Amino acid sequence: MDMSGPYRSFTKSFFPNADIIADKFHVLRLLNPVLTRARKEGTGDRRTLPVRKLLLMNGERLDFHRKSLVMKWLAHHPKLREIYLAKEMLHRMYRCKSIEKARTSFSRLLDQLACSAIEEIQTLRRTLISWRREVLNYFISGHTNARVEGFNNVAKTIIKRGYGYRSFENYRLRVLGLLGR
Repeated sequence: MDMSGPYRSFTKSFFPNADIIADKFHVLRLLNPVLTRARKEGTGDRRTLPVRKLLLMNGERLDFHRKSLVMKWLAHHPKLREIYLAKEMLHRMYRCKSIEKARTSFSRLLDQLACSAIEEIQTLRRTLISWRREVLNYFISGHTNARVEGFNNVAKTIIKRGYGYRSFENYRLRVLGLLGR
């Protein structure tokens, strides 16, 4: 599920025996707005900045040249560098293959985040602590809500293409027809 307190409390009250899994995609995105805000504070809203997209990418996917470019650029922006490294630690945790290694990596991540003086990183730490069980449940099952998000995307696209529907019944039939393929 998405990392939403009301979703979690609803699920716990109506499905008390369910194991809740915090969606990997949503956990990894937690620092992206913080990273973007810090970049804008330091450089202004320069959308032509070549390093802008590289900062949001998983560092593991960057080749050596791009990774060194990012690290050289971050050397001049210490706050942004700290946020970027926290994001990369979060990505590194999700590369663990077993629950035991994930628990160890998660604890190390929390210890590293505790050393930061940046308020947003402390907020991330508190969020991860409160969602610890749900985040680590991913490593037991490997499930995400990607399929549900895909269905949501199809339904929203149908509404956009149809410029809205006056009849819910027509919209429902259209969605069921497309999802049934």
